Amino acid sequence: MSSKRAIPTMVHHSYLFLDQRLKDAHLVHLCNEAQRASQATAIFTRSVSETRRVSLLLNTLNIGAISLQSDLSPSTRAASLDKLRRKECHVVVTTDVAAGFGPMIPKVDRIINFSLVLWKLTPETYTKRIGNVKNHVGSSGLAITFVTQYDIEVYMRLEKILGVPLAEYAVDMDMIMLCKGQVEEAAL
Repeated sequence: MSSKRAIPTMVHHSYLFLDQRLKDAHLVHLCNEAQRASQATAIFTRSVSETRRVSLLLNTLNIGAISLQSDLSPSTRAASLDKLRRKECHVVVTTDVAAGFGPMIPKVDRIINFSLVLWKLTPETYTKRIGNVKNHVGSSGLAITFVTQYDIEVYMRLEKILGVPLAEYAVDMDMIMLCKGQVEEAAL
């Protein structure tokens, strides 16, 4: 059996090559963009601590975000997901724990693979992240995978196991630099 797996076709798959130092700025830009369009976003991170850090950053910048990770009680998870359903926030930041929730996750318009982790990278992991969203968004879905200078090997492996190249997602670097300033101020 081939290790290549067809990626869900009802979602536009893309990557964003960026400098690690500007990763948070790119994320803030994309979340602002989605929030202005009233679009919900799911962000997948590599760890519980990164999930908490990213969620805190976004909330500090008035981008309504909830964090969803494995160490939360079921009632806390349910309360967080209700905030997303009620549109009290537009972003869920999570580890791969959310990929297993299926129908429990409210409609999201886009996902961002914020972190690529070599040891977790399998066709199934990627497809669960994307496919979970695809089931909710239909043809309007957008999946963006962040690729830093440290992720090139992992990204090349991702393209190889998926069997198709991902399209490059274009951003306005002037906007990224504005967001970089916001991120720096939020860190103070």
